[in-house]
Amino acid sequence: MKKVLALFMVFISLLMLPAFAASFYTLNGTRVSYESDMASGDTMLFVWTSRCPYCIRELRDMNKNENICKYSKCFFVNIGETESAVKKVVKSLNLKDDIANNIIVDTSAILAEKFSIIGVPTFILMRDGKVLDRAYHFDDSTIRKTFKK
Repeated sequence: MKKVLALFMVFISLLMLPAFAASFYTLNGTRVSYESDMASGDTMLFVWTSRCPYCIRELRDMNKNENICKYSKCFFVNIGETESAVKKVVKSLNLKDDIANNIIVDTSAILAEKFSIIGVPTFILMRDGKVLDRAYHFDDSTIRKTFKK
C-alpha cells in the first residue's frame, strides 16, 4: 500500500510541474523565458540553421521587410549551432536590430523538440503558447490572417 501511495504522490507532483519552463539567451545576452516571453500573447518563432540555404534566404527576405515584427513578438531560433557561428552569419547578412536582437541560440534544439520540428526553415505562429499555424515561407498576409490584424 505504501508503494502505491508513493507512486501516486510522484504522479501528482509531476502533474503540478509547469508544462515547459525553459529559458534561453539572445545573442546580445537578454534572457528569454519560454513561459513569460514566448508563450504569452501573439508570437512568431522562426526556426533555422546557418547551413540551410532556404533559411538564409528567408532571413534575407525578412531583413528587407519593415513589418516583420509588426503583428507579433518575434524570436529567431537557431538550432544546434554555436553562438560564434550564429554571430558570423548575423554579421555577414547585416541583419537589422529587429532580427539580430531577437536571435536565440538553442544549441540543444530544445525548442525544435518541443514543437516537433522535422525540417527548417519553419515558422511557428502562436497565441498564448498555443500553436495557431506553421509555415515554411515568410508571408506577411499569412501572419496578418493568423493573428487577425
